[in-house]
Amino acid sequence: MRTRDALLRHLWQTVIDVQLDEATLQSDIHYAEDHPGRPFTQAGAIIGRLLKSGISASDICAIRREAAYRAVFSTLYALDDPGVDGDDVLMLHESLLGADPSGREGR
Repeated sequence: MRTRDALLRHLWQTVIDVQLDEATLQSDIHYAEDHPGRPFTQAGAIIGRLLKSGISASDICAIRREAAYRAVFSTLYALDDPGVDGDDVLMLHESLLGADPSGREGR
């Protein structure tokens, strides 16, 4: 990324708006079925139950999109305040799952 605008466009395209793709719901359901106990697979099972209860895929996707926006916003805000000592944010994503305060790594 060379500019703020490029980063923001990238986040909208690859993190926020991608949540509107209803095909990802089925992928999440199948992944949860094939990999029980993996981090965040409970979401796939919940999505399956929501769809079976009659909630539309587009409604679920809208909620996921809003949650993604909030997560991106909060992350960008936290990078500024409180920030990171020495701006040491390179490869920070590799430490995210292991930093789960519950020790369950998203399970």
